[in-house]
Amino acid sequence: MPNKERLVAYLKKFSDARFVSARELAEVLGVTDRTIRNYVKTVNAGSIPLIETSREGYRLLVQNKDARTTDLAEQSIDGRRFYILRRLFKNADRGIDVLDMADTLYVSDASIRADIAALRNLAGKYDLIIRQHQGRFILEGKDRNKRRLMVQLVRSTSQGENGFEVDIQKFLDEISLEQVTSIAVKAFEKFQLKPNSYFLQNFILHLAIAIDRAKGATLRSQITNITEDAIQEISQRLFEQFGIELLQEDSQELRLLCEGEFHYTDMDLLEFVEPQVITSLERALTEIKEVYLLDFNDDTFKKRLLLHVQNLYVRSKQHKFSRNLSLLEIKVKYPVLFDMAIYLSSILASDLEMTISDDEMAFLALHIGSFVASQKKAETKIKTVIVTPRYNSNEERVKNQIKKELEEELKIVAVVQDILDVELSIQPELIIFTQMASEKKRDFLSQAKSVTVKEFITTKDLNLIRKKVEEIKQEKYRTFLETFLPRLIREDFYLELMGAVDKEEIFKIITSGFLAQQFVPANFGEKLAERERLSATSFPSGVAVPHAVKYVSYQTGLFIIHLHEQIEWDGAWVKLVIALSVDQDDSEHFNKIFPRMIELLAEEINVAYLNKSKNRADFITRLIHLMTSEGYYLE
Repeated sequence: MPNKERLVAYLKKFSDARFVSARELAEVLGVTDRTIRNYVKTVNAGSIPLIETSREGYRLLVQNKDARTTDLAEQSIDGRRFYILRRLFKNADRGIDVLDMADTLYVSDASIRADIAALRNLAGKYDLIIRQHQGRFILEGKDRNKRRLMVQLVRSTSQGENGFEVDIQKFLDEISLEQVTSIAVKAFEKFQLKPNSYFLQNFILHLAIAIDRAKGATLRSQITNITEDAIQEISQRLFEQFGIELLQEDSQELRLLCEGEFHYTDMDLLEFVEPQVITSLERALTEIKEVYLLDFNDDTFKKRLLLHVQNLYVRSKQHKFSRNLSLLEIKVKYPVLFDMAIYLSSILASDLEMTISDDEMAFLALHIGSFVASQKKAETKIKTVIVTPRYNSNEERVKNQIKKELEEELKIVAVVQDILDVELSIQPELIIFTQMASEKKRDFLSQAKSVTVKEFITTKDLNLIRKKVEEIKQEKYRTFLETFLPRLIREDFYLELMGAVDKEEIFKIITSGFLAQQFVPANFGEKLAERERLSATSFPSGVAVPHAVKYVSYQTGLFIIHLHEQIEWDGAWVKLVIALSVDQDDSEHFNKIFPRMIELLAEEINVAYLNKSKNRADFITRLIHLMTSEGYYLE
């Protein structure tokens, strides 16, 4: 039985009595805590999750005790609307019949009519109309707008990465998503095109929609004016393997997607990129370097970014903007990168007199992120000592096997036969004993974690070491938080507001509080408003995180405001405000908490948990508890 099914089966035994911890599940299945979290995320990928999660662990939801493998997604309201829209999109001429839909989805015709009414409102935002004609409902409008609507609904109903893949698979029916992705990837590789993962996901979704439409087409369309060879290659492979030939308009859409991502690079940039674009980007990168302490002196990165900005400049003049399906995901998971992109965008928009949307900012964040990832130093490895007997090169064999499997995690600083042989200056964080070695520790090694494995190391032994490494990293992160967060959240930076206020008053309170302790310059309120104009700092979860674009503060701090009456903040209702003051010299430490904090604050349940804090100390305790939950540590 696969591990995921074993996990569900094990939870069924105890769901009536208690939650089951990740550690207990990990021991039963012989995997790490992190693997258990990934299993749960995968199982819950559908619109209706099977497993309830809490701080105590996991248990099977009551309504899912029988845990059937049937796809439940289309039984939910969002799932029904996704299915209805797909049928409207595919049956463009005939439309759909309400009673047929009700029978297919096992709901009342009133439910289907309510779904169509909701879809009609959503369709209007994309210049589309759902019209009733002779008892059938038909979706009318441009195909491009229909695709945009479908993409939006897929993104809004998907639950995480795996849920997104499940929804794409629905378009393909019996055709494997993995095969379609493979065809696209091989075509890009053949023509030396290197898509990033975000573009590839976007492209595959559009390709799946195109395949779904092509399956219902009765005429074989002739693809003309296709300048992108990769699209022709993909089309040919799809036809050969599945008998699917893409419609002309869909092929054109895919080609335009590629043109927005890939550019010719064998031409003189000065012939292709306008001088004002080069000047503005150079200025922007120089300023970002000063603010974020990053050196962008890399020709390959600058060439790719320059071509992207030129393309963005042209699209802006034509009022054509690219959509980024992963906007919210990027904004939540990579807040520092998104802030860099906002700063970059503000300079480009001012210099070039153009508009840059949040979607376009997210694309810029990806460019910056790819560069930062390539330049980022590896996290400090765990200093490790191996204690094992010396005979027949045993110590070398043990060391080499551990190093081969765990080189990214461990820095082996010594291999000794007796722990007493370890030099005083080494101070290891982890000691690995083999079974025939003495586990007696020296006093100065009392802080080190230890683990015992077989001399002929097995997969189980490697998992034991990995678990110990995770424990060490978790403890190091918790210790860092317990030291750093109380320094950031001072007593006078914690406030509860009983009366009604608005965003402008909040900015005044924040600025006044930081100024009183000489944390920020006098114009900090203007800096908060400037950042807000570029992109709202509020989240649908009920929190706002106002901060300046640049690291302009004299000291780093967090100003916490609990609002007893929620306020409207650029389309979101907010009850918790966490304002940031960041000193450039603290940026390395601050960036250890900011991304994790934003990831957590994007979830409404976490914001509600923090809002229950009774005082500053309780808030800090709760924040640390959240930030270290599910065994989290810095990668």
